[in-house]
Amino acid sequence: MTFKYNKLNAKCMWCKRKRNPHPDYKNETIPTKIFLSEKGRQIELCFSCYEDDKFKSDNTKFKKNLDFKFETMTLLKLLS
Repeated sequence: MTFKYNKLNAKCMWCKRKRNPHPDYKNETIPTKIFLSEKGRQIELCFSCYEDDKFKSDNTKFKKNLDFKFETMTLLKLLS
């Protein structure tokens, strides 16, 4: 799994982080990766949120869970 580092407009769609929270890397953006959901949505996640979601589900449910969380956050107006 390869995450992109130093992407200028990096932003996690789940936690909304833009900057790296690690004190040694405070001037760097967060590492992110764009995942395709089961419905074909492009979901940009930071490494931390990816780990949280990935370990809560197996490979077959991961893409489906991305759609479920996206739709839930949209209903709650947490996504912009």
